Amino acid sequence: MLEIMWTDLKNLVKHVFKNNTKRKIGFIVGVISGVFILLVGPFATFFMFFCGIIGLYIGSHFDRDNNLVDNMLNTIDENLPDRFR
Repeated sequence: MLEIMWTDLKNLVKHVFKNNTKRKIGFIVGVISGVFILLVGPFATFFMFFCGIIGLYIGSHFDRDNNLVDNMLNTIDENLPDRFR
């Protein structure tokens, strides 16, 4: 009976990972997050994910536009108060 349950569980896992790629990515991110929280603590984990999100944002700008530095400097210049220009 235990072998039948194990086979059903394996088939369920195969089905979930084969057909649901977004769930798979969410599962993997969740497991990695849990491991990091257990190993280094919640604040260090939050900081690492925050840095990763910033890197992802900057990397996506590199993919879209080769003039990232110029665009960043223009954005900073437009948003700075006059006394800092």
